[in-house]
Amino acid sequence: MFIAKLLATQGYGDPHPENLNFTSEGIELDVQARHTVTNEQLICECKAYSSNVRVPLLTSFLGKFALARADDDRIHGLFIALPRLTPEAKEKADAAQAKLPGFRYLGSYEICQLLQAANVLPSWDEGPEIRSDPTVIVTEHGVVLAACELDSQTRRASRWVTWTRTQDVPAPVVRLIERHLSKGLPVVRAGHEAGAVPIRVPSLPKIVEVQGSTSDFEYQLPAAPEFFIGRKILAQSLLEKLRDRDTAGSIVINAKSGWGKSSLVLHLQKGIEKAGGVGIVIDSRTAERSEFVPAAMERIIRKAVERKVLELPPQAAFSSLQSIVETLKRATWTSPARPIFLAFDQFENVFRDSDLTREFRDLAFLIREINAPLTISFSWKTDVVAWTEGYPFGLRNDIRDASLVSILEPFGPREVEALLRRLEKSLGSKLNRDLRQRLREYNSQGLPWLFKKFGAHILAEVDRGVTQDDLAKQALNARGLFESDLARLSPSEQAVLRTVAQAAPVAISDLDYDVATGAVLDSLLHQRLVVQVGHTIDVYWDTFRDYLNNGSVAIEDSYVVRYAPLGAGRLLRVVVAEGGSVSVPDAAARLDTTATVVFNYSRELRQFGVLSAESNRVTLEPDLLDSPDREEAIRARVSQALRRHKMYKLAADMLTREDIVSIPQFAAVLAAEFRAVAAKSDSWVTYARSFCQWMEYAGLVRLLANGMTRMTESDSEPLGRLLSGAVPVRVRSPFPGANPGPALQLLLHLSDPAGHTRPSKNGFATAVRDLTALGLVDTDEGERIVLSGNSVFSHGAVEPGRLREIVERQRGMREAFAALESNPGLSPLSLGIAHRDALGAEWAESTMLSAGKFIRAWARACGISTQLRTTDRQD
Repeated sequence: MFIAKLLATQGYGDPHPENLNFTSEGIELDVQARHTVTNEQLICECKAYSSNVRVPLLTSFLGKFALARADDDRIHGLFIALPRLTPEAKEKADAAQAKLPGFRYLGSYEICQLLQAANVLPSWDEGPEIRSDPTVIVTEHGVVLAACELDSQTRRASRWVTWTRTQDVPAPVVRLIERHLSKGLPVVRAGHEAGAVPIRVPSLPKIVEVQGSTSDFEYQLPAAPEFFIGRKILAQSLLEKLRDRDTAGSIVINAKSGWGKSSLVLHLQKGIEKAGGVGIVIDSRTAERSEFVPAAMERIIRKAVERKVLELPPQAAFSSLQSIVETLKRATWTSPARPIFLAFDQFENVFRDSDLTREFRDLAFLIREINAPLTISFSWKTDVVAWTEGYPFGLRNDIRDASLVSILEPFGPREVEALLRRLEKSLGSKLNRDLRQRLREYNSQGLPWLFKKFGAHILAEVDRGVTQDDLAKQALNARGLFESDLARLSPSEQAVLRTVAQAAPVAISDLDYDVATGAVLDSLLHQRLVVQVGHTIDVYWDTFRDYLNNGSVAIEDSYVVRYAPLGAGRLLRVVVAEGGSVSVPDAAARLDTTATVVFNYSRELRQFGVLSAESNRVTLEPDLLDSPDREEAIRARVSQALRRHKMYKLAADMLTREDIVSIPQFAAVLAAEFRAVAAKSDSWVTYARSFCQWMEYAGLVRLLANGMTRMTESDSEPLGRLLSGAVPVRVRSPFPGANPGPALQLLLHLSDPAGHTRPSKNGFATAVRDLTALGLVDTDEGERIVLSGNSVFSHGAVEPGRLREIVERQRGMREAFAALESNPGLSPLSLGIAHRDALGAEWAESTMLSAGKFIRAWARACGISTQLRTTDRQD
């Protein structure tokens, strides 16, 4: 009916609605009509949305209009967009009006002009004297005007006034304004001073500005600008955009939790103020209703007026977001204009309320109409989970689409190094080398908050007399620090802390009276385990909140595993032989090595939770020592630790994409992920191989000659053992690695030590490696090499047939032996090439030649005849 009346003011009659749709955005109506004088046809699309209409809808209509005009060049096209088009769409509409005859666009302003010219609207001057937010209300009762009357001093809303052209405003219209427009303010008809009682007395929203830390290692607060580290390129780029912009706009800063979004916006605020502008960083956790947005805008505008950055117009209004935008459009800015920066931090809390999110979305769209250097910033984390079904994804995406999006990267090596130097400055001494390395490794996750928490922990421990050497031996991890936070609390303090965590952020008024006013909450606030944000209470960090609620820590373990199971197994066997605990000097003596090597061997085991951290001692965890099956208990403990580790998750991700991942491939990924750890490329290969060996021991992957692959149900081969079993070797190479002579000699020596001598030193090493690959030797708890249960002896001698059965279990050996039986004169080089291809390896010619020689020698030891070829005497 309203569109019919509107078209009638332009000479069109008998409109026919084609489509009427109700969507999540608003109402859509397609209409056709003919001009009463010229009989020219009109096609019209009307969009009445909750936000400005964007380009795709306009271009879609323009395409339809162009096709229709190709058939009838007298046809007219009208596109009505309420409240209006976005700036980009308006630019396209203006271009279309200039190029396409018969096309016209109408927004809310143009519609009001037409209605006023047709005497449909009452006079604007009949409304209140000091007013804002002019609103045309269209109902089945007619068209009326409404406006917000302002307080002459505060320029905030005091009541709503409505009036009409010919009669008193109908009561249903008054009720409509009360429900959907007045936000609790009284609504009166013009000329009636005695208005209705307000639905509610609105209170001003609580606006809390974000505060920075007072030191480098105050981890409960974001870093103040004077403690800000790194991000120079990103920070400088954003500052330049904020200072140099000619029209207002918004930016979105996204990153995972704890990556420093709050610290960055505080740094930007400082930069804006240095440039002569004004800035405010607001904590969004106090936002509960849509009035929060205009209240925040009023706060920054009044600060800008106080700093003489702008001068308000005579008709300034702070009654709504729209009135504030109009105020800024008419404000007088200094010349040259100085920037204004308003940042909304902890913004993910806003997404809990669709109406509140919609108000922020409107802010992001509306400010683009202001020709001044105003920037609105939204910071939210990207790793938030467990949203409700009503999570406003569309509104969130609208804010991103209207904004410059900046993705904050984690801390890199330079930032971590800067923090390490600041920690040394706070300590007044250099950091222990191992402790320094541990901090660098763990903070390869790029979390400045986590580093500061570790730093605060180290400072506190050193203050109470703990040495850096002892700290280096501890398994530093976030879970341990959280447990330390809880350990010093009384049962009542823990109960209140968990109550807050379950509902955080929770209004103080929602807490039990005794809790809200008691000493327990004051104690938690004093210890900075909870923080007060306006009238709400929250846990100091959301990662800690998750830990309190479900016992999990989202932060992955990220220490670098440097040493393979070989050394760890040797050390563990000594510890078990000594009853579960041994001093470092005694362990070093038993292993014929140094205390440093013992520390290195025990390092991974402490991280895995197998060994406990004790000064100058190596001690197996009591529950593992008392386990009926120590080996499997240790394996389960290692497996549990590895599953929490960043390295394992990287390996698992790679194995979902490829059947086999080579060690160099894995090493390259580790080097990229552990950016704060300085190591050469060949060192990363060593670390990658060591970690893969630990994963194989834990039953998480299977190692092959050319890399690692996933474990399958058919994998029934015995896994490595630390306390006994297969001898761990430093380098896993394809079998065979040498001629069989030393290996056979070692077998005979182990079978009859008195009758057979031990191989030479060099021969012994190669013999152990090959016999270990074949599973023919084990180690006992005394670290001694002994024969395994796979006997190859018959009447005191090695039986070739039994030896062949075991050798042919090695990859490629059955095929190699078959080739030799088919052609006893096959050359070593040809045999080595075939073996290389069977293993999928990459060997130089010399390696292939050696492999062929070794295979022929083992074939003879297994009873297979070979022949020399006259053209190939290398055998």
